[in-house]
Amino acid sequence: MSGPVAESSVDDWNRQITQHLGSAFLTTRAFLPLLRAGHGSIVLFSSQAAMPGAPVAGMSAYAVAKSGIVTLMRAISAEESKNGVRANALAPAAIRTAANLGTMGDTIHYVEREDVAAAVTFLCSEQASAISGALIPLG
Repeated sequence: MSGPVAESSVDDWNRQITQHLGSAFLTTRAFLPLLRAGHGSIVLFSSQAAMPGAPVAGMSAYAVAKSGIVTLMRAISAEESKNGVRANALAPAAIRTAANLGTMGDTIHYVEREDVAAAVTFLCSEQASAISGALIPLG
């Protein structure tokens, strides 16, 4: 991740912001015309690091980027509701992947990929048509 603020390089800061927040912005902007035409649903990925009171020491750029995604989602939800587009964000704990197991080990609680997929599927469904602007923690 990024390390403490005092020790983070500008390059790492920019990389984290671009990788997480920049990609969410660019992807959303690119697909908005299609989403407007079909009254679509956007599900952005934040992190438990963006939840109030979450420990973020040592991962400042990552936590700021993931918090920015929450604000981006809320802006999209407010701006695009008139176009029939909904926006929500998921804030999962670490997702069980080979990469995460390799770097974080097996002593932490993981969210299963199937649970993340089920949450995305629900948020994009008609059953969630009244949900927009929500940050939903997983795990």
